[in-house]
Amino acid sequence: MAKLLLKYEGVTLSSYALEGERMTIGRLAGNDIQLDDPAISGQHACILIEPSEYLESIKEFYIEDLGSTNGTLVNEEKIERVRLNHGDNIQIGKHLFVFDSEQVEDLEQTAIYIPDK
Repeated sequence: MAKLLLKYEGVTLSSYALEGERMTIGRLAGNDIQLDDPAISGQHACILIEPSEYLESIKEFYIEDLGSTNGTLVNEEKIERVRLNHGDNIQIGKHLFVFDSEQVEDLEQTAIYIPDK
């Protein structure tokens, strides 16, 4: 199962399993991941979990900024919406998350044919 690892100076402080179709991140109660940081908007960003276009058993993970005041960074670049890859760094306010996808090991043993469109 994929997860977000909350890191500080290389140490994992928390781990959040990514489940369902959508998980919200923000300062307000009611978010799936609530962060107490004034630099974070009430509803700051969300993780979208979608089936792969090519292989139904594989999930694709996207992060989308929800119009936050201070933005969402993935690998030090400000984003609106981007597909997450194993090991991506996500900066929200002062919080650093690392995207950990266990699917990487499964895919190393899977050949996928993608036809030309």
